[in-house]
Amino acid sequence: MKASKKCPHCAQWSVWQRNPTDRCEHCHNLLDPAAAERLKAQAQRKTEENNRFTVDFIQIDPQDSAFTKFYKGIGLGFQLAFVGIMSFILWLIALLAG
Repeated sequence: MKASKKCPHCAQWSVWQRNPTDRCEHCHNLLDPAAAERLKAQAQRKTEENNRFTVDFIQIDPQDSAFTKFYKGIGLGFQLAFVGIMSFILWLIALLAG
């Protein structure tokens, strides 16, 4: 059994699959614009979260010269050591906080 929904724009009834992206059969506007907006905001919030908690390490390219690879390797080692020390300190704080 298919559901139907009244379009908020043209006031005509259309088949509704209960998806936020369903459109009116008559005017082709969204049947549930609020749900579509919530879905868009949720996707944006998820993208921001993924970008917020990432660590970008130095990339060593195969085309780099030996000199560049050497210094990038040293920089990458410092980055890894820093992240390891910070992770240990945060773990220790969480452990002591209980």
